[in-house]
Amino acid sequence: MHSFAIASWRVLVPVVQNLKYVIPLYRTMAGAAVKINFNTKHLKKGDPLPPYNGKLRIYNMRYCPYAQRTVLVLNAKKIDYEVVNIDLVDKPEWLTSKSLFGKVPALEVQDGVCIAESLVTSEYLDEVYPQRPLLPKDPVKKALAKVLVESSGPIQQIMFRIIRTPNEITEEQLAAYHNYLKFIEDQLKSAGTKFLGGAVPGFTDYMIWPWFERMLTLSKKFELVKIDATKFKILSEYLANMLKDPAVSQYVIPDEILLKFIEAYGKGNKPDYNMLTEE
Repeated sequence: MHSFAIASWRVLVPVVQNLKYVIPLYRTMAGAAVKINFNTKHLKKGDPLPPYNGKLRIYNMRYCPYAQRTVLVLNAKKIDYEVVNIDLVDKPEWLTSKSLFGKVPALEVQDGVCIAESLVTSEYLDEVYPQRPLLPKDPVKKALAKVLVESSGPIQQIMFRIIRTPNEITEEQLAAYHNYLKFIEDQLKSAGTKFLGGAVPGFTDYMIWPWFERMLTLSKKFELVKIDATKFKILSEYLANMLKDPAVSQYVIPDEILLKFIEAYGKGNKPDYNMLTEE
C-alpha cells in the first residue's frame, strides 16, 4: 500500500505542476473573449512593479514591432493576459528581473518565471496553448515557415532606414526591399491560399506583419517605399486581408499616432509613449 501511494504521488506531481498551464487554457476556451487593455501607461524608472496577479503577463511596448509579434499570437489564440507597457528610454529598475537583457517582449508565465525574445515567446505560446495552432506539425513544413520569417531582413532594414536616415537609402537597399515584396508575392501565388498560413493567418503571417503594417503607414509619407498595388496585386490583397484579421485589427495603431511616434524616434528624441494610454 505504501509503495502504491508513493508511485501514485510520483505520477500526480507532474500533473499538478502542469495545472498552471492547463487552467488558464480552459478558462480562455470556455469563457467569452476578454477585452485586453493594450494601452496601459508605459512604466518608467521609479515606477513600482505591478504585483503579479496570477494571469499570463506580457512586458510590452505599444509601438514595438517585435513585441507585437507576441501580442498577435496571444490575440489569435484568444488567451486571457495582462499587458505591462514599458518606457524603453527610461526603463524601470526592475525590468532586468523580468527580461534578462532589459528588452521587450517578455512573458511572465508564473510569478518570477519569464521568457523573452519575440520568436521564442511566440513559439512557446503555440506549444502551450494548442487552440488555433499557428505552426504546422510536420517538421519540414514547420522549418519552411520559420525560414520565411527569417527572410524578412530587407523589409526590417528599409523600415529603420526610412525612419532614421531616409536620404541615405541606397539603390541596393531599395532593390532588396522590392525583391522581398516579390518573394512574398511569389510565395502567396505558389501556395494559392489567402494567407501564407493557409485559409487563416499562421505563424509566418503574424511574425512578418508588424513590418508590413509600418510600411503601409510610412508609405503615406514616403513614396519611396510605397507598395504598388498594380505591380504587387496578390501581396496588396493579402495585406488588406491581414488588416481585417481580428488578431491584427484590434491592435493596429492609427496612422497619425504611429507617424508622430516614428518622427520623434527618427530624430533621436524621446517619443510620447502614452499617446494611446487608457486610464
